[in-house]
Amino acid sequence: MKSTTPGAAPAAPTPAPSGGQQFSANAPASTVPDPAWFSPALLPGATVTKKGRSPSDDQGRFTAQILFAFPAGASLKDCTDPLAAALAKIVPTVQREEKDGRVTLSGDAEGQHVMFICGDANGTLTAFVSYRWTQPPPAAP
Repeated sequence: MKSTTPGAAPAAPTPAPSGGQQFSANAPASTVPDPAWFSPALLPGATVTKKGRSPSDDQGRFTAQILFAFPAGASLKDCTDPLAAALAKIVPTVQREEKDGRVTLSGDAEGQHVMFICGDANGTLTAFVSYRWTQPPPAAP
């Protein structure tokens, strides 16, 4: 006999009963609204090429992302400056990392980790804008 615990469930138990039972992996992430800042209007000079969300986990947490493309002739500052200003309004401490021609701006807001990446992708300046819930999101109204 492999199991020493009678009636052992295949899923790991939740460490603290914080309402995790109210969220389900089957619940669509679309029921939770995005934060007001998470919008195509974040970068008015750029075009949204992709927008989406990951599936919710068992606590209702998910990741949302928008991919922007800038017009020809745009500079890295055209991407980083407006995103740095927006991020400074969202998170108390902004972290900046520059590596291989890309700039990553990130920080933690209440209940979320926010990340912006600017850089060249196949000759086009792009911005990746994302947030990830670090705790269960509030229930949709």
